[in-house]
Amino acid sequence: METGHSPNLSEQFMAVARQIRRSHMTALEPFGLNPSQSRALHVLAREPESVRLRDLAEHLRIVARSATDIVDSLEAAHLVTRQQDPSDRRAVLVELTDTGRALLDRIDDARRQVSSEMFDGLEPAERVELNRLLSKITETG
Repeated sequence: METGHSPNLSEQFMAVARQIRRSHMTALEPFGLNPSQSRALHVLAREPESVRLRDLAEHLRIVARSATDIVDSLEAAHLVTRQQDPSDRRAVLVELTDTGRALLDRIDDARRQVSSEMFDGLEPAERVELNRLLSKITETG
C-alpha cells in the first residue's frame, strides 16, 4: 500500500479521538459523572437483566475492586441498585434504576449535541462518507 506524502492517518485519527473524548468529558461535567461511571451506565443499559459485578468489570476492562468503587458511587447517587445473586450468594447483581436510565438519556442527548457540533463543519455527504470509512475500519479490525 502506497502512502505517498499523505499525513499520518493514525496521528490524525488519535487527535480527533482525543478531541471527542475531551468534549464528551466536558459534556459529562454537569451530571457529576466521570467517564468510567458513564461507561458503566451504558453497559448496564444494554443488558436486558441485572449484571454480575464481575461481568461489569470485564465489560469495562477493569479489576473487580475498581468496578465496586464505580458501583458504590452510582448506587449512592441512586442510579443503580445492587443485590445478591439468588443463584450464587457470593455474587452481586447490579441493575440500572429508572433514575439512572433517565440520566443516561440526558447524557446521551448532551453527547449527541457535542458530536453534532464537532462534525457541523462537514457537508452531509462528507459525514456519510466518514461514517462509511470508519465502519469499514472497525469491521476489519
